[in-house]
Amino acid sequence: MKNSFKTLWNTWQWGCGRTIMSAVAAHVNSISVGMCQGFSAVLLPQLLDSNSSILVNNVEASWIASLGVISNPLGALMSGVFMQTLGRKTTVQLTSLPFLIGWIIIGLSTDITSLCLGRFISGVAIGMSSACYVYVAEVSLAQHRGVLSSFGPIFVSIGVLIVYSLGSIMPWQVVSFLCALTSFLSFLSVNLTPESPSWLASKGRVADAGKSLMWLRRKPSLADKELAEILTNLGDGNGTTAPTVRDFTAPAVWKPFLILVCFFVLQEASGIYIILYYAVNFFQVAGSTVDSNVASIAVAVLRLVMSVTGSVCIQHVNRRTMAMASAVLMAVSMAACGAYESAYGPLSVDDRPYGWVPLACILFNVSVSMLGMVPLPWMMIGELFPLKVRGIMGGLVPSLGYFFIFVTVKMSPGLMTALANDQIMWLFSAAATVAVCFVAAFLPETRGKTLVQIEKLFSSSGDREATKGTADYLEKKFKPNDSSAVYTISSLVDVRHK
Repeated sequence: MKNSFKTLWNTWQWGCGRTIMSAVAAHVNSISVGMCQGFSAVLLPQLLDSNSSILVNNVEASWIASLGVISNPLGALMSGVFMQTLGRKTTVQLTSLPFLIGWIIIGLSTDITSLCLGRFISGVAIGMSSACYVYVAEVSLAQHRGVLSSFGPIFVSIGVLIVYSLGSIMPWQVVSFLCALTSFLSFLSVNLTPESPSWLASKGRVADAGKSLMWLRRKPSLADKELAEILTNLGDGNGTTAPTVRDFTAPAVWKPFLILVCFFVLQEASGIYIILYYAVNFFQVAGSTVDSNVASIAVAVLRLVMSVTGSVCIQHVNRRTMAMASAVLMAVSMAACGAYESAYGPLSVDDRPYGWVPLACILFNVSVSMLGMVPLPWMMIGELFPLKVRGIMGGLVPSLGYFFIFVTVKMSPGLMTALANDQIMWLFSAAATVAVCFVAAFLPETRGKTLVQIEKLFSSSGDREATKGTADYLEKKFKPNDSSAVYTISSLVDVRHK
């Protein structure tokens, strides 16, 4: 027991324990995201009950649900501005406030207007939560960044399960206040973490950036090398100016922007969010003979299990490999479901053989999507963009991603009406197949690379030549395992100059 405690203490004091704590603290907001996403399944059945204190019809219920999605892009854009001006940590901490306010308004609601307002405000917080991925990417070492970023999908899945469980035994008002408590704990936990050293350095606060790195790394040689890379990347040892139009039109910005936007489009076209948001309806459309509510709970549990599995895999498998494998298996599962529907669609559900096949295909689709197609676009937002514009682009790209989700979710009822069941499955399969080709052709590999190295993947040849000499110098002089390295933060920059 004593040795175990000593090992844990050494991990905290000299290992990656502080970085893990910072990532967990940031991703507590992701639990609130999952709670908001799953809350409609708790709220609407109780509101539609004849004994409800607030009576709503189906149209009003749909608005209450959709308002939690409509405001997501607004929140993401706000987070981009806040990250660039106020800092990554501050933005993550501010994210918990609209969550807290939204949940309290929902819990105290006595009419539809209050419910809609609370849902809208909490939807803004969901959009702002994209800042968590940028913060985690900037405080993590290259070898840990993947697994720490994957905490986001895990915590979202935990939030969905928590709110489903609470909603099955408690009134929605009580559930709302318990969710508000989670938001409050998130606010407190982030207060214990340091600001992103990259953001501090970009604002000319080099001494503070050094202190942040020392708190996170606990090894002077490691902190020295990382700060040197950040400052070299900025091109100025003491900070940088505000981003200009020229910065946003550079290849290092527009190339990853187009890649991520296309990745998000193919993600939505593959149907995964339609399945997650309309699980009950989709199981009915797919012709499953298993009770649709039971199947929906199975999807929630499976999301959590596969999120954890994906977290393990991402530490050992390349991003491109995971994305392509995920898309291939999604395409196969939807093709199998489409073939089943084509063969047995004319029969009634009770007369179909192997009635478990549609459910198995859909559950398999959800499982493999959590290994790559769902988490990777969100995780790579914090990886692909240069430091100078990472805050703004870290808000703009997820705002488009949330917009695509909203469009997909709103279009899905009409899609289910306009197309035959097998056609829907084939459409999803085709989109996943296109995603395989897209990933193979355009998605860069980021596993094990520092954020500086990733930026250089997209830089023009002129930019690469301009920084090659300094990069080579740093690579030679600041080896992580070089015991002879005697360079310190103060030897790289004059920490007194701010």
